[in-house]
Amino acid sequence: MPSLSDAAQAAIQFIGNQRILFSSPELSLLGVEQVADHAVRPGQDIADLLRDGDGVGFIAFPFRRGEPVRLAVPERTLRLAPGCDHRALLGSLGPPPQINRAARSYSLRPVEQPEEWCGNVADVAGAVRRGELRKAVIARRVVVMSDTVIQPTQVLGRLAQTFPGAYLFSAFGLVGASPELLLSKQGRYVESKALAGTVRRGGDDASDRELARWLVESPKNQQEHRILRDMVLETLAPHAVSVHVEKEPQILKLANVQHLMTHLTVELKPDHPPFLELADSLHPTPAVCGWPRDAAYEVIDRVEDWDRGLYGGTLGWVDAQDNGCLCVTIRCAELDGAIATVFAGSGIVADSDPAEELAETRAKFDALLPALIAP
Repeated sequence: MPSLSDAAQAAIQFIGNQRILFSSPELSLLGVEQVADHAVRPGQDIADLLRDGDGVGFIAFPFRRGEPVRLAVPERTLRLAPGCDHRALLGSLGPPPQINRAARSYSLRPVEQPEEWCGNVADVAGAVRRGELRKAVIARRVVVMSDTVIQPTQVLGRLAQTFPGAYLFSAFGLVGASPELLLSKQGRYVESKALAGTVRRGGDDASDRELARWLVESPKNQQEHRILRDMVLETLAPHAVSVHVEKEPQILKLANVQHLMTHLTVELKPDHPPFLELADSLHPTPAVCGWPRDAAYEVIDRVEDWDRGLYGGTLGWVDAQDNGCLCVTIRCAELDGAIATVFAGSGIVADSDPAEELAETRAKFDALLPALIAP
């Protein structure tokens, strides 16, 4: 019986440049024959818009609150779940789109120079020590230039092999493999996975365990994680009949880094807000913005002179029954022909060390860059 990873890997071959794919460990959705692209508000009733297709839409919140939310409605959406006959489903689309030749040459260019970025980290840590805020997330970019068009099929296929348990997406010009679930909803049950606190992987089992132990015992990383965990819990609790949250964060091991993670599950009250409203109340989380949110935005405006767009936002799917799944748009790249812009951020608190934060962003870049430049 085919596994989800088999189905997801097969679906990736069919995305081309026009189709939309969002894949979670439980379900992969491939949107084909798009009929509409809307700008909507989180509180807007979108059920009628979804019925223009087959009841499913792909949604993307930008990093900036207040900016329009993007909703793409396909005429048809293929659902690829564990045990499904994905060959028959995908076979209805005809042969997979042809892929251009692999790049023979490429160049990498950091947009923010390390010395300048580290100076910004020191400034932000100072603002936290002065009590202006508790945390701010400062991001960096690396631009990859290829001698041929960068194909989302190739990039996502490589990411799926390296990060098989991630939330994989190719939508709205963004491709990525996020480890972080913002919110999923099925009926009255929602769940979220809070990820904050990061360290690299070790070169062997012993060093890997030692780094994980350091992460668990690190006051700086524990503080980052508590800020996020508490914010998610306090946001969802007023709408809950019951809440289950792990007492201590777990270690999530990925190919390139290790994170502190807390899994939260909630049963909602019968009169709970719609899925997109709940997601909007969580977005952007302290893991990608900072806390308090408005103060973090002010700091980001001061040290970043660029628009993050969909990076640091949230992306996934929603259906006409108010179910859905949204991941946080990290570990991603924006594709524009032969150019890709890769993003990585680091959470800055009072005792952040600029050199350590720079190393953290480099470890996060390692998730995407190999997928973009592999032969």
